[in-house]
Amino acid sequence: MSYLYGKVRDRFSFLPADCGLENDGDRTTLVFRSEKKYCPYIRKYAEENIADVIAVGYKYRFFDKTLFLPLLDAAGRDILLTALVAADYPEDREYIRRKLKGTGEYCIDGVFNFRLRELRVRWKGIAEYIPSEFASASLNSFLEFLIGESRGKVFLKDGKLYDEDYRMLNRSSLIGRPTPVREILLSGADNVYCFGAPDSVTSAFLKKYYGEKVVFC
Repeated sequence: MSYLYGKVRDRFSFLPADCGLENDGDRTTLVFRSEKKYCPYIRKYAEENIADVIAVGYKYRFFDKTLFLPLLDAAGRDILLTALVAADYPEDREYIRRKLKGTGEYCIDGVFNFRLRELRVRWKGIAEYIPSEFASASLNSFLEFLIGESRGKVFLKDGKLYDEDYRMLNRSSLIGRPTPVREILLSGADNVYCFGAPDSVTSAFLKKYYGEKVVFC
């Protein structure tokens, strides 16, 4: 909820509006009040970011709970889970947005549990294709395929990732602690431009999986 709050508050900070989080003990609610003429724009932006919460955060947790991967270390497991989230991200996000339309109030858990059954079935089908014997060689092949299918470029500077319009990307905060590795995978880009030297973990990841697709400026 804090992710949504930050996104909506920052985007519409110029409006005469009241934005806040309310908690009744059982659930937290994001409330945004503004003039009626602005409502379509606020709703559209809210729906886009709710779709991100589900397509990234919920999907990562789904695979985290479902997949048994004893042959991968913690770092490799996280890379795989994040890559699985990234693989169908545009399609998942658009499907969720369509399901959100026409909703008076957005109950995120309710939407996920009752309106996105088809999506959960698809995620389950993906999980069933990944055996417990999945090891680093399979991960390398999957990342090679995923990056080969990716398009666009991102910029990495001081541990922060930016898209082609120089907007900071922070979807990885939806799956826990934000990291450059997670953010790069979630960006769906196949070229990474680094301004300055990245940290050792990110550098090793880029060299291993992106190779010549990394440019150091």
